[in-house]
Amino acid sequence: MDEFSHQVFMLLCNGGIVTALFFVLLLNHNSVRRSRANTFLSILLVALAFSIFHIIYAGSVIRHFSANVYSPGDPTFLLIAPLSWMYAATLTGRNVYTRFKWLLHFIPFLLIILFSLTVGAGQATDKGFIHDHKKLLYVFFWAMVVIQFGCYQYDIHKKWMRHRQLLQQEVSNIENVNISWVQFYLIVLLLISLFFLVSLFTAIHWQNIRLLSKATALVFSLSVFALCFMGILQRDIFDTIKKDKLPEPPVADQVLPPAKPDQQLIDKLVGYMTEKKPYLNPELSLSTLAKDLKIPRGQLSQLINDGIGENFYDFINKYRIDEVKKLMADPEMAHFNLLGLAFEAGFKSKSTFNLIFKRFTGLTPTEYRKNISA
Repeated sequence: MDEFSHQVFMLLCNGGIVTALFFVLLLNHNSVRRSRANTFLSILLVALAFSIFHIIYAGSVIRHFSANVYSPGDPTFLLIAPLSWMYAATLTGRNVYTRFKWLLHFIPFLLIILFSLTVGAGQATDKGFIHDHKKLLYVFFWAMVVIQFGCYQYDIHKKWMRHRQLLQQEVSNIENVNISWVQFYLIVLLLISLFFLVSLFTAIHWQNIRLLSKATALVFSLSVFALCFMGILQRDIFDTIKKDKLPEPPVADQVLPPAKPDQQLIDKLVGYMTEKKPYLNPELSLSTLAKDLKIPRGQLSQLINDGIGENFYDFINKYRIDEVKKLMADPEMAHFNLLGLAFEAGFKSKSTFNLIFKRFTGLTPTEYRKNISA
């Protein structure tokens, strides 16, 4: 690595450390909403920053006991997957503290530390065995990292897709902040996972372990930049406390046994949707609609699912599509482009608007507009 490349590498890695710590301080500032998700994101960023710091400085600039013991790899690599899983779990409302089972996620990390300390303080014969099989142990470490990361990422993806389906029973726009953030977060985890897989094959066929460690530090730094830059734009993650606004009383909720839908309630719901047009609010949720109608949330959900035969997401967006059609036919709205009409009708993104419009009408918005203009 020439001098210029080394300077760029050090700049990126040190920048990753500083950025991670700065973002952690922001997340834990008094004016930011406290949540378990923010706590786990903070711990994850600290783990990434420590890994970068350890790769760059341990044994070269800083002299401490961990630089003098043998380790097949950096144990903190084994913290990233479980911390990522815990953070994603808290975003979907799960409690990861139940019955101390969360401690089991850190067993691989503790085993590597125990192994490293044991070998470092072991007999000369043990150290000779380690020296003769160093590459094998290094490959074993990377295989463990790849398997661990792959399993956690699969579970994160599976649980998130299930949670996203449940969201369609509650919200009318699934492009809210958590959705876009988690999708981006999963992409970052996927890229790290692919890098770990490449690292495994590199460890098998290549001898330059030090260069592989530097590549890991660089990937972690870029991941920190990505997470911090996107995370600071997410209002659910970087959200300030609004002290001047009292919390709204909770909406009474109950799940009723299956019964014949109440036609009067259906008429009331349809009439409210037609007259008040609550679907124009892009933040409309099942809970807010239930509160406006003075109907228990569970009863309203059952009414939409059983009485109308749709989930809440489709029910609301059909009204939005009908609103867009009316706006397209209105001469006074002719100067609006399609995206402007979509926003007027309560949609939050162009991609979702196009997808929903095509699914309900069989035509793209552009095709439909040309047909009514012909």
